Amino acid sequence: MISTESASPAQRLSSGDRESSLKLSLEASELRYRRLFETAQDGILILDANTGKIIDVNPFLLDLLDYPFENMIGCRLWEIGLFKDIAANQAAFERLQKNEYIRYENLPLRSKAGKEIHVEFVSNVYFVGSDKVIQCNIRDISARFVAYEASDGRLAALELANKTKDDVLAVLSHELRTPLTAISCAADLLELGHDATDQLDKTEVPPQFDRSAVTMIRRNLQAMVRLITELLDLTHMAKGVPRLKLERIDAHQVIRLALKNLESWQKLTKVGIYLQLEAQHHHIRADAGKLEQIFSNLIGNALKFTPIGGRILIVTRNETGKLVIEVRDTGIGISAEALRRIFSPFEQGDSSIHPRFGGLGLGLSIAHTLTAALAGTLEVESEGIGKGANFTLRFKVNGSVPQASEEESPVAAKKAG
Repeated sequence: MISTESASPAQRLSSGDRESSLKLSLEASELRYRRLFETAQDGILILDANTGKIIDVNPFLLDLLDYPFENMIGCRLWEIGLFKDIAANQAAFERLQKNEYIRYENLPLRSKAGKEIHVEFVSNVYFVGSDKVIQCNIRDISARFVAYEASDGRLAALELANKTKDDVLAVLSHELRTPLTAISCAADLLELGHDATDQLDKTEVPPQFDRSAVTMIRRNLQAMVRLITELLDLTHMAKGVPRLKLERIDAHQVIRLALKNLESWQKLTKVGIYLQLEAQHHHIRADAGKLEQIFSNLIGNALKFTPIGGRILIVTRNETGKLVIEVRDTGIGISAEALRRIFSPFEQGDSSIHPRFGGLGLGLSIAHTLTAALAGTLEVESEGIGKGANFTLRFKVNGSVPQASEEESPVAAKKAG
């Protein structure tokens, strides 16, 4: 027989306790979630899965994006300017509704002020009762992104340095091999001439035969010395400011000295050099040797890139307490792109320059560094390829009566004379 008696008061109390306990447990769980939501160190965004409207947003994300709470609630995600590409993010929301999961490893967001913030963005769809919602977890990875970009930049710099090193070694081997080959040929000529003398019963070989071979050897040895000197100069300057012996120098005399040293090269190039030394005040405080090197590098550069029959004009003038020296040429000119890096080491304009003209591309870089060390400036202008170039030096004039420590030393006077 089945009993139809109702539950006892004790049983009813036990059921009520269970309901109360379950309610308290749910409230505690909601409280824990709310505390996690409020204190999380990642951004959390809750959306209505059907409309895409923002239901809730935690304080961390409000601080990250600098948006007031009221400006976000009720708005669709793509309406508040977070994303650069609104259409793409509308499409992403539609995919999320369908797939219920989306992850972006690096998504750029914009703060209210327009600042770009890189975030990791993960979205999931779930149900709260009968309501379908989307939770977006947003982690700020801006610092990681900056570090990655920096490491990527360092890697690119290392790759460029390696390529530059390889290019320099290739050019250097060519530049050293060329004069060595010429010297070897000249030595062969001398040996051949003396062998011929022995075979012809001591018949005298024409003197010009020996002279031309010796001239060839001397010219190519000078080329090698210039090359090695440039490399040594670059190495010394890379270690710091060059050591200078400052004294009162007549810049006009140093210009003439540089021209004298370049005389044989000028004859080979058949380029005319014209002087227009009009500066009334042309004494400056400088290192005589370094100043001569600056002039030699600039004039030598003009000789190298000016075709046969071209002209080089060297002009001096005074300008508000300064001596201005210009080296103008009618050479091949410099492109606008090459002008930006013309004073960098191993630069010679475009990539076709070296095969045509040779050299390591150190002369202008050295001249620029030495000019700065002497408290001067060096600038360059060119209207483009085929339009020549104009290099302009500026130094402060030393017009006062020189002190004993600044007087032209015998060495300086000899160099300048």
